Amino acid sequence: MAGKLCVSVIEGRNVQADDFAEKNFYVKLRVGSNEVKTDVVKGSLQPKFLKDCRLSVPLPETDILRIELLQVGPRGDLVVGSDDLRILTITSRGTIVHWFQLRTASRSVSAELCLVLRYLSAGSHRPMSPTYAIASRQAKERALEGSAASTQAPPSSAFRDLQTGAAASTSGRGAATAEKLVNGSGNGSGHLHTYGSTAGSPGTAASVSGHPTGARSPSVAGSAAAAGGMPRPANVGTPRRPGRANGDGRAGPTQVPLPLAVLGGMVVGVLVYLWKKRPVYYEVQEDDTLCHIASCFKKRVEDVYQKNKALLKNPSRLYPGDRLRIR
Repeated sequence: MAGKLCVSVIEGRNVQADDFAEKNFYVKLRVGSNEVKTDVVKGSLQPKFLKDCRLSVPLPETDILRIELLQVGPRGDLVVGSDDLRILTITSRGTIVHWFQLRTASRSVSAELCLVLRYLSAGSHRPMSPTYAIASRQAKERALEGSAASTQAPPSSAFRDLQTGAAASTSGRGAATAEKLVNGSGNGSGHLHTYGSTAGSPGTAASVSGHPTGARSPSVAGSAAAAGGMPRPANVGTPRRPGRANGDGRAGPTQVPLPLAVLGGMVVGVLVYLWKKRPVYYEVQEDDTLCHIASCFKKRVEDVYQKNKALLKNPSRLYPGDRLRIR
C-alpha cells in the first residue's frame, strides 16, 4: 500500500571532501522518481542541514531510499558518498534515528549522515507524526549543541534506534577504559590519589605540626618536663581556625559559612523548580489529532484543550503550524 516517508536530515560528520573544491555540501534523497534536496551548507566538514522532507512511496515493498551527500564543485557537483535503504525494512519500526555510513564507488566510508525516518501508511488510522516530530526536534537540538551526546543514540522513550557495529565498538572501548581506571593500569599505579587531605598524600607529612609521626616537639617536651606533668604528643597541635595557614605554610581546608550554603541551596532549588515548570509547546503537523498529541505527552485531552481553548475553536479540527501549549 502506498504511503509517505518522513525524513529529517540532521547533520554529517567525518566528511572526506575534495581538497580542490570548497567545503560546501548538500544532501539529495530519492525514492523512485521523487527527489528532494537540502539547502547548501557552506564551509564546514560537519555540516548541520536540519531539513525536514517528505517523499511519496508508491510501492513500499520494493522501493528504495537513495541517500547521497554531494559537494558543490566548480565543474559540477561531486558525490562524496551514498547509501541505499529498503523502505520495507522500516515500515513497521516506528520512528528511527540512525547514522548512515555513506560509501564511495570503491565501498570505502567517506562520510556519516544522521537521519530521522518514519514511514506513514496511507491507510493508517493512527497518526504517528507527533513522535516523529519530537524525535526530530531532539536530534536537531543535540546537533546545535555540538556536544558529545549528539553522536550517541537518543533516549529510547521517544523512539527506537538502530543498533550499529560502531556503537558496539565504542561501548567496548568505554568499558575497557573504565576497567583501566578501576584497576589503575591507565596511569601505571593501582592507587587513587585524593587531593585536599591532610595525611597520606604524596609529599605531605602525617603530623599536622610539621614533625614526623612518633617524634616529640622539643619545645613541648621541655615545657612538659619542667612542669612535671605528662608530656603531650607531638602530633597534637593547637586547634586552628579553618582557612588559616598550618605550621609548614600550607593553607588549611576552608569551610563555606552556613548561611551562604543555605542560600545557595535555596537558589538551586528555585532554579530547578522553574525549569520543571517551564512551558512546553508543540507545533501541529499534518494528520495530527488532539487525542494522539495528548497521549504522546502523557496528558489528558481535556487538559491540553483547556490550555489552548483560545486557539482551538473546534477541538476536532487542527491546522498544521498551530502551536499548542502542552504544559
